Amino acid sequence: MKKLKNKIAIITGGSRGMGQAYCERFCEEGAKVALVFFNHANAASEVVEDISKKGGEIKAFQCDVTKFDEINKMVFAVVQEFGGVDILINNAGVYLMTPVEGTVEDDWNKQIDTTLKAPFFCSQAVVPHMKKRGGGKIINIGSIFGEGGFPSSSAYCASKGGIKQLTRTMCLELRSFNIQVNTLSPGCVKTDLNEEYRSESPEFLTSLQGRFGEGDPWLDAKETAGTAVYLACSDSDSVTGANIMVDRGYSAY
Repeated sequence: MKKLKNKIAIITGGSRGMGQAYCERFCEEGAKVALVFFNHANAASEVVEDISKKGGEIKAFQCDVTKFDEINKMVFAVVQEFGGVDILINNAGVYLMTPVEGTVEDDWNKQIDTTLKAPFFCSQAVVPHMKKRGGGKIINIGSIFGEGGFPSSSAYCASKGGIKQLTRTMCLELRSFNIQVNTLSPGCVKTDLNEEYRSESPEFLTSLQGRFGEGDPWLDAKETAGTAVYLACSDSDSVTGANIMVDRGYSAY
């Protein structure tokens, strides 16, 4: 039995990386998926085409999720297309190296706007539609860097730490409406965001191997998709305000 049959899901940052993996898995589980992208139109089209060929129901929606008006227009368009919203995955993200003395205001704003401001206002936009349908699931994507600090990553760590508090507070406010809000915090996942550090920074790899041991510490994006399905389906109806780590034990240190 498909766990997400006829559910309507919005997945931001859905054109690549973890977002793409979520789009693929959610459609396999029977969901109707709104893939939200900003810059990568060709990649979004390829994901939609590939999933559609396999029988999945998916459509791409362009949106700058750091802009309040664009978020509301996107959610309205999704509701017009599919009839409502049951699930939101706040996955869109950016990872900027921001050393304390070398961080400019524009980089700070871009980091916080994309990974903290956007999840809040995307959630705000879908809540009325979830209420109409008797409940819903909001999944905020956190990070191992929301658990502990990491050099030259102040803005990113701050935004991901903030995501956990956002989740906890929203879950308390929304639980009476049968809306569950949780954080999925992945470890080191191979994505376009970190390709530079994986290929050009041996120091970064060494720091990871200090916790994981020798070998490849990187997860495939698909390794986080099963947890996303769990948090999106009825199996997790009593789970809210949680921070689920998918990190091969990185955060256990």
